[in-house]
Amino acid sequence: MSRAAIRRNRFVLAVVIAATLGGSCAARRPDHAPTQRPARPAHPNKAAPALGVSGNHLVDGSGKTVQLRGVNVSGLEFIAAQGWSAANPWGGQTGDATPNWNTIKAWKVNTVRIPLNEASWLGYHCSDATGALRDPDPGHNYQATVKAAVASATAAGLYVIVDLHWTAPGNFCPLGQNPMADAGHSLDFWTSLAGTFKGNSNVLFELFNEPFFYWMPSGADPWKTLRDGGTFTQYVTGSAKPYTTAYTWQAAGMQQMLDAVRATGAANVVLVGAPSWSQDLSRWVAYKPADPLKQLAAVWHAYPNSGVVGSADASVPKLGKDAYNWAASVLDAGVPLVITETGDHNAPGTEGAPFVSALLPWADKAGASYLGWTWDVWQNHDNILIKDKTGAPTAGYGRYFQQHLLCVANGTAGCR
Repeated sequence: MSRAAIRRNRFVLAVVIAATLGGSCAARRPDHAPTQRPARPAHPNKAAPALGVSGNHLVDGSGKTVQLRGVNVSGLEFIAAQGWSAANPWGGQTGDATPNWNTIKAWKVNTVRIPLNEASWLGYHCSDATGALRDPDPGHNYQATVKAAVASATAAGLYVIVDLHWTAPGNFCPLGQNPMADAGHSLDFWTSLAGTFKGNSNVLFELFNEPFFYWMPSGADPWKTLRDGGTFTQYVTGSAKPYTTAYTWQAAGMQQMLDAVRATGAANVVLVGAPSWSQDLSRWVAYKPADPLKQLAAVWHAYPNSGVVGSADASVPKLGKDAYNWAASVLDAGVPLVITETGDHNAPGTEGAPFVSALLPWADKAGASYLGWTWDVWQNHDNILIKDKTGAPTAGYGRYFQQHLLCVANGTAGCR
């Protein structure tokens, strides 16, 4: 496995976050053609801005083009499942039961992405790598917390992306980033989640966080597996030892998950990722799932120092050029593009953000949407937007991202 792959794999490094009861806990995070509009829900939330797909862009209820510009708020994918806080699945890092959307909106954000854990949402008991049973919803408040977060973000006028972030096959607990959604639980997850939020036309469904295709039978096609499902022979435990363990399991494909969403009657916009941790869009158009409502958008996760996405380093222009060309090919095919994660260096003393300062102006010009990872007070030197709960930006990346959002919101042409 390459160093870049390890960084992007969303496994566990110690990061200090505040616990709900006034203490602290170590959170596990990495370095690291015109189409039909959706039918309106029977009882839409009046505070929610409606969203749909028209051609290669998103539109609001009046048909006006919408560019999503926002942030990720991490925590719900791991706090409850890893047992950090039973009282508050956000882990106390937000200072309350839900993030402060007004603080986030001060950056002129119009969208938030909320990563989720399938076992915590569904509430089934599971086992960790040692065989010990866990309750991934120890406070029996996970669904209520997610619903409250979506409701309060909606009331604040925000679009909300709910993302299936962590999964695990069989009776194992989702404690890390696995290669794909699992057929045993992920379809039930989307049936339940889509059924819950199908009345919220401002809520988008991201089917699976970052697909990658290790541990497959010889000759298996990653793109076909992405769309239709397939077999894997190991899963990621989420523990340092063992990092993975042998286990044969069946993955759910994007088509199956999309079908589960649509079977609930949900007409929400659905976001579909790509191989290589959603970095490789080279064949996305050919292998996208079929949506009868034509309400799909493609997902790109664009980070520096990746062999797929490319780098700001001019010595590797081909890699960067390929990635941008792949992204443009999605838009050229009449499909919206949403960069649901991006990041850059933010260590104290850092000046500028060479990767995102090239990416975001490109996205503005191309009409792509983007969200930064992440709006959390962690001490990582990369991919962190804020340094405290007031929303003060981190050096480099955080400062640039904030200034760019404010510039675009002000209507300034050619924001850098």
